[in-house]
Amino acid sequence: MLSMTGFGSGEATVGPVTVTVEMRAVNHRFLDASLKLPTALQFLEIEVRNRLKDRVARGRVTCAATLAIDPAASAPKLEPARLEAALALLRDAAGRLEKTTGTPQPIGLDHLLRVPDLFMPAQADLDRDQLKAAFDPAFEAALSGLEAMKRQEGQKLVAEMRERLAAIETGLAEVETLVPAAAEEAHRKLQERLAELLEGEVEPQRLAQEAAFLADKANINEECERLAIHLHHYREALDGGGQVAKRLNFLLQEMHREVNTMGSKTNLMAITQLVIGLKDEVESLREQVQNLE
Repeated sequence: MLSMTGFGSGEATVGPVTVTVEMRAVNHRFLDASLKLPTALQFLEIEVRNRLKDRVARGRVTCAATLAIDPAASAPKLEPARLEAALALLRDAAGRLEKTTGTPQPIGLDHLLRVPDLFMPAQADLDRDQLKAAFDPAFEAALSGLEAMKRQEGQKLVAEMRERLAAIETGLAEVETLVPAAAEEAHRKLQERLAELLEGEVEPQRLAQEAAFLADKANINEECERLAIHLHHYREALDGGGQVAKRLNFLLQEMHREVNTMGSKTNLMAITQLVIGLKDEVESLREQVQNLE
């Protein structure tokens, strides 16, 4: 089980080319990939997006790459063909000017250096195969590192969720022990209300009927049973692993519903206090699930 947050980096060198890739991932409902590639690597953008889609289910992922060329290999080089073309151009211009002015026009080094594009950077010769050969292992290392951190964070989240589940199970067990007391409390309050309304003795048969109705209305045994089932299914999902965030979210909605119903059905203060604690634990689980991929 993976968290949606993580970081990974990788670097690879092929010949004079060194590529560094860094990846960061944070929570997001869907997969949102943001790529920052230098101009020389932008031809890989579609491939990078597809590779991320194959390995990341959801989250906002930022992939940034940098490209460096060995200075020794990237020193400007003089192109012989360009030099000959420049000299020919300068000789022609000098000859024309000499005919016009009658003054000899010597050609010097400073004239040659003013010719644009006389020197060509070595990196201009790098082909896409060489760039890709350096990018691929750097990208894979960064993505593997990202996945490893997401896996570690996911394990921590699962451990925390198991603690929350244990706390809910403990609270539920305490609620179940108080169910008989809640029924007795409901019966006592009904008798008091009926006595006030009738200002005298209450007919036992009527009291029994009203008490049975109220007891049934205030019974939370079904809610306790359903909550226990949801907890069991939640643990099963955690044990199974994989991308189960949607299923866990659904179970949490049902757990929240059952706990709310418990609170609304009973007026026993001890149960009310336990229900507040159960709500807090369910809400904590909901926040943790938001971090799962």
